[in-house]
Amino acid sequence: MLDPLAETADRLNALDPYAGFDVRPEPDAAWLPLERFVDGGHADAVLELLERRHGRRNVAGSMLGAVLAEAVIGGTVAAIMLDERCPDPAAANLALRIHEEGYLERRAVRGSALAVRPGDPAAAHPASTVVDDLDAWWAARAVATLAPLLEAVRARAPFGLRLLWGAVADEVAGAAIRVAQLAGRDPDPSWDRAQRLVDALAAQAPVPLTRGAPFPVAWPGGRHLFQVRGTCCLYYRSALESGLRDESCCSTCPLRDDESRHRLLRDYLISTTA
Repeated sequence: MLDPLAETADRLNALDPYAGFDVRPEPDAAWLPLERFVDGGHADAVLELLERRHGRRNVAGSMLGAVLAEAVIGGTVAAIMLDERCPDPAAANLALRIHEEGYLERRAVRGSALAVRPGDPAAAHPASTVVDDLDAWWAARAVATLAPLLEAVRARAPFGLRLLWGAVADEVAGAAIRVAQLAGRDPDPSWDRAQRLVDALAAQAPVPLTRGAPFPVAWPGGRHLFQVRGTCCLYYRSALESGLRDESCCSTCPLRDDESRHRLLRDYLISTTA
């Protein structure tokens, strides 16, 4: 019987390697087990790397929170959106690779365990757990993994828990509409599906969640849906930027005005298809 999680991972990686993940990677010192990320010293090491790069401890804390959100949320939400299957987001089942500049280079699941809905052809596979409420199953396990990690970030950097969890909610919606559009699906129902996942996360999270908003952009290639994030990541305060908010804010930052946002995102779409 084929490994259903590997099948889903292969489909995601074929769409875009950044949207996917590895399954049962070969042992390699570059893979950092998430369950040892804090007590193994990796959180401190990556935070110091990010502070050296960005020049501010609060920006480093924001960036580290985003790395952890991508490691736990990005691949699991992508699998749900593509196939309504979810790899186990328990800390013991996840690993990540960090680029020398401090961003997430690659994520992996260390086993084949996954949750599926009743009626999924993969339900008979020995690695599958059949659940009636996939969203609640995912949210409970994702929050159990992220809560101590984000607490550890907050203890080390002046970037609040509400902001860290806001970035998690933004990752849910961003990953969902990204995968939907890569797969050629209508992003609007996918946005609605993502909000149900955020609802499930909000029921488990230790703080209220901020939420982003959909932002459609018309361009010569058609229409593309982006997200205006609910939480600013503070990147405009990085030493790598000018420090001027209007010039340095991300195109999807909630601090940016819609006119400049539309122009930047339209130019981005045109440049990536040129």
